[in-house]
Amino acid sequence: MDSNAYRNRARKRVIAVIVLLAAAAGVYWYFSRSDSLRQLVTFENSVQKTAVKDVERQFSAPPPLRMAASSAPPHTNPNAATASPYALSQAGVVADTNAARKQNGNLAALAENPTLDRIAELRLEDMFAKQYFAHVSPSSSSAETVANQVGYGYLAIGENLALGNFEGDGGVVAAWMKSPGHRANILNIHFTQIGVAVQEGIFQGERTWLAVQIFGRPAADCPAPDANLKSAIDAAENGLIEVGAELQARRAQVQSMPQNDVSAYNDAVNAYNNLAEQYQALAAQAKASVAQYNAEVNAFNQCIAE
Repeated sequence: MDSNAYRNRARKRVIAVIVLLAAAAGVYWYFSRSDSLRQLVTFENSVQKTAVKDVERQFSAPPPLRMAASSAPPHTNPNAATASPYALSQAGVVADTNAARKQNGNLAALAENPTLDRIAELRLEDMFAKQYFAHVSPSSSSAETVANQVGYGYLAIGENLALGNFEGDGGVVAAWMKSPGHRANILNIHFTQIGVAVQEGIFQGERTWLAVQIFGRPAADCPAPDANLKSAIDAAENGLIEVGAELQARRAQVQSMPQNDVSAYNDAVNAYNNLAEQYQALAAQAKASVAQYNAEVNAFNQCIAE
């Protein structure tokens, strides 16, 4: 064989090896980069948002406590303007209530809240005006509806009522403490605030005292998870679904392409990989947001369970 023929045959073999190596490199590049897609699909399915626990607003209202008529001090004129010897005071009822909490389990004192004072006052005025003694008025008003009207957001709210002539502030609190339902409100560890209204007036023809206690735990005690963050997560999830669907379409396209056109094949692989990187970035952002949201949800759920 002459030297030219030998050189031509050797050159053809080198070119064939180069083509095979190039094709193998392209296939390896595609499949090595496509591993990230398989990981992303698994990751997308694992992203979970913790559910916010449904908050059932609690309202505790034991049967109103009414002093027996025989225990009331005598009044020759039920419309007399003279004060009852058993006068009640707002500050005194609050102080004696907190004293009862301290004496029974050394519970934290309730903070007097002006809005709760106003709710108690409105409830008291309504009972005298409409001559009823109950947690729900003839027009269906209650401590809950009044709280909503005045803008007191709460996790829990309670009401104690007392009608009669008791032996001062200590006397009415002592009477409540002898009643299981009222006692439970006074000693409830979840309540953090209190409002009180007391007044002497004419009720069903008799001059008597009416006392209203409103207990509350404000909604601000347990900050709710960020609603804007939840919306951003939902938007990111929708974006992942859209990009994921496009990725699947591009992947199917690449897999169906003939690999003898290396340039076109590699262009399609590059487009697929660029989109996969976008998916990865969006998924990482969503994952971080979900982690933050879940932390807020867990803190909220733990708070309302305390």
